[in-house]
Amino acid sequence: MMNNEIRKSSANDTNATYRSGAAARLSGVPVETLRVWERRYGVTDPTRSERGQRQYSFEDVRRLGLIKQLVDAGNSIGAVAHLDLQQLLAMLSAVANLPAAQSQVQVSNGLLRIVLVGVMLRQSLINLNPEQSKLSLVQTAFNLKQAPLQLKDVKVDVMVIEQGELTAPEEQIPLLSIAQQACQATAVLVLYRFASSDAIRQLRLAGFHVARIPADMLEIDHLCRVAMARALTLAEQQGRIGRMKKSPIKSSETARGKRNNLIPARLLDDDNLMHIAKFATSIHCECPRHLVDLLQMLSSFERYSAQCENRNEDDASLHRDLHHTAAHARSSLEQALVRVAQAEGIQY
Repeated sequence: MMNNEIRKSSANDTNATYRSGAAARLSGVPVETLRVWERRYGVTDPTRSERGQRQYSFEDVRRLGLIKQLVDAGNSIGAVAHLDLQQLLAMLSAVANLPAAQSQVQVSNGLLRIVLVGVMLRQSLINLNPEQSKLSLVQTAFNLKQAPLQLKDVKVDVMVIEQGELTAPEEQIPLLSIAQQACQATAVLVLYRFASSDAIRQLRLAGFHVARIPADMLEIDHLCRVAMARALTLAEQQGRIGRMKKSPIKSSETARGKRNNLIPARLLDDDNLMHIAKFATSIHCECPRHLVDLLQMLSSFERYSAQCENRNEDDASLHRDLHHTAAHARSSLEQALVRVAQAEGIQY
């Protein structure tokens, strides 16, 4: 039975239309994010069904997937929201350090060589219409433990993992990495039926693309291309991080790092801030109240970023820097608020 979330007007997949849920899964853009992007930036203009449901075209889904990759790579959504497909592909090829033609083939609609770990989806992938999907299944492994031996030296673009349940990511991640190395796959797509949000998060942090097993097997083609694009982007980002680590650090940067390691103590606690904000309503100048609002936000972000320092080393280093930056910004604003409070005669 055809997935209710996908409507096809002909045998050609480029004429397919997708409802919001399917478009979100294929592009990797959460439905909530997609709504915000449409409302604020006009990123897409989907048609409506007779019942008023959004319907996304094949090109809409492709654009959204590319836009997601570029945003993940550090581009602002406002800068890429209105670019056409070719412009997005050109930008992505630059991010991934690939020629545009190669990026077009790998990320868009060229032939992708895949291996499958699992047995339930094998026949469905073999039976895919070659006019609608350009996935070439070159090898199958029964399970993750046997994959390194059964997929050794195959060399493919994407390794597709069929996993009924994701229950122990700390055990599955090493097995996935070993299997990926065995078949030299550029990207890994993990398809599941049931999983906790924590398991999905851990697998994604490890660099794997994770999605629920779709009802329509044609969606796997799109998911493989999203996984491939993300893997290429991640590889380029890691290459830049590696080059930065090898670069000599200037003495001024070293001094700044040492200075930032010292978290300044709070000058004003929450009670002080509430008192200043309450007192500020009785004077004409609203600067004290605005400064209090900013300090409350910075203090919350400072605590939040400190709690994020418990992931892999690169991620923890980034959040330590965010924590230190927020703390120093908070300290500077506290000093500014103290000066304003003294000038306005506010006791705290």
